[in-house]
Amino acid sequence: MKYFLKITRPTKKGEYLQIYISDYTPGIGSRNHRHETLGYVCDLVKRGIPDPVSHYKKEIEKMNEGLLPSPQIGEVSLSSHAGHFLAKAMFDRLGMDRDIDIMTGERKSSFKMSEFLRVMAYAQIIRPGSKLKAFERVIPNLYGCPQFSYDQILDAVSYMGSDYQKYIECLNKAVSKNWERDFGRTYFDCTNYYFEIDQEDSLRRKGPSKENRKSPIIGQALMLDSDQIPVAMKMYPGNQSEKPYLRKSVEDMKARYNIKSKIVEVADKGLNCAKNIYYLSKEGKDGYIFSKAFRGNGVSSADKEWVVLDTPQQNWKDVRDKEGNLLYRYKETVETYDYSFIDDDGSEVTFKKREKRIATYTPDLARKQRMEIDKEVDRLDRATMRGVARSELGSKSKYLNIESKDGKGKDVKIRLSLDQGKIDEDKKYAGYNLIVTSETKMSAKEIYRAYHGLWRIEESFRIMKSYLEARPAFMKTEDSIYGHFLIVYVALTIMRLLELKTFEDAIPVSQLFEFMRNYNVTKDKNGSYINASTRSATYEAIKEKLGLLKLGNLYLSKKDLDALFKTEV
Repeated sequence: MKYFLKITRPTKKGEYLQIYISDYTPGIGSRNHRHETLGYVCDLVKRGIPDPVSHYKKEIEKMNEGLLPSPQIGEVSLSSHAGHFLAKAMFDRLGMDRDIDIMTGERKSSFKMSEFLRVMAYAQIIRPGSKLKAFERVIPNLYGCPQFSYDQILDAVSYMGSDYQKYIECLNKAVSKNWERDFGRTYFDCTNYYFEIDQEDSLRRKGPSKENRKSPIIGQALMLDSDQIPVAMKMYPGNQSEKPYLRKSVEDMKARYNIKSKIVEVADKGLNCAKNIYYLSKEGKDGYIFSKAFRGNGVSSADKEWVVLDTPQQNWKDVRDKEGNLLYRYKETVETYDYSFIDDDGSEVTFKKREKRIATYTPDLARKQRMEIDKEVDRLDRATMRGVARSELGSKSKYLNIESKDGKGKDVKIRLSLDQGKIDEDKKYAGYNLIVTSETKMSAKEIYRAYHGLWRIEESFRIMKSYLEARPAFMKTEDSIYGHFLIVYVALTIMRLLELKTFEDAIPVSQLFEFMRNYNVTKDKNGSYINASTRSATYEAIKEKLGLLKLGNLYLSKKDLDALFKTEV
């Protein structure tokens, strides 16, 4: 609120003076109201005021000095995030607060850890970032949420990280109480996250980054159940191989949840190795569905020839659209294959395994891969026209014959020529894929569908890295880093449950994020709230599914908002 002098010239008589007051109403804006009428300047001069404009400006300055200062930008926010009512509804349904509070009961604290985990997950979903950002800009504006000091946040995150597997176990138990879980087929993959630091430590180590960064990284193994809901997570140093964590995750999950039935592990070619095959399928206790890489030594010469062999005896099956265009083709075989590997004690282990192998050919994939090869070859062809240092090539050298000119030092000038044989070989196998599995009785189409379910775990990693901004991670100690990724994992699980269980895969998770982040309200001076969200197809689907009749109302009372936060899913 502020006074100001309004000067108008309504008639030829001259300037007319009035005192106005400007008042700001949240959600509406500034409104000006007349406070006092002073009169014409000429009449005021006659009354003994030589310069009425200057006189009343000074008087108004004194009037404004007596007012309380108006709230400034950033000091008081009357807007609140309310989209997390969906996340709260899922937490309420899971009902794991009591177990978490019992588990953490010995910790002396002024707040419950169940409340803290909820609020941190809400903040990660609504507006992700550092814990400082959550403390300063997010948590204070989450409707209906308790507040925590920055020190409390850092301390509690580290505390949860010190034993993060127990929280995941608690979460899994809560999910199992609400939905029947299927562990007959699980999906597994690994990724890593970078830290914007230079110095390594015992956990953050330099290794092969998924994003081709040189910074220290940390590895993450993630497992989903048959319904694509997260079931396990394991963090490990960034310089370690991801392959052992497939076996470790399966063993740990079966032990924690007393799973006696067989699990068929689905993973991509990066996890395909003789050691994993041996321990997963030892004594027939578990199974696997892997792909095999055509590059390097992933596929043997015999397999490659079988893959491209096209004779009536090979029994290729074509899958076509209504117009008769080829979508893809496949064939299968069941044979016994020889494997060997060096075990942890240094001994060589050899074994035989009866497997089904499915070869597929997709015309669209073939065109895409050939274009990528041609693009790479064109770049390298230009490189052969000049002398370059070996260090400039990196992985691009697979299509080149490299000959050192002088043989001195590591970074010598070299002579380059294209390896046409390698180029022709890669083009020959463009569009083909090979899947191997222990499940010889499964049909080729079942195996194909199961393997391509891996897209959901790849999407889960993208969600954690983009929507949930898991990296770059800003925490420093090992426990706090684990706590950070636990919060991200819990937030991912909540969003997946909403997407796949509540809305039955009818609303993509990206649209759920968008709705929840845009559903904000602004408190009016009379205590009610103005809904700042906009109508969308996602809004309509949520409203219809959950029966939220007032979800799109422009004006919401506190009672309306409180009722929204009692929504059941």
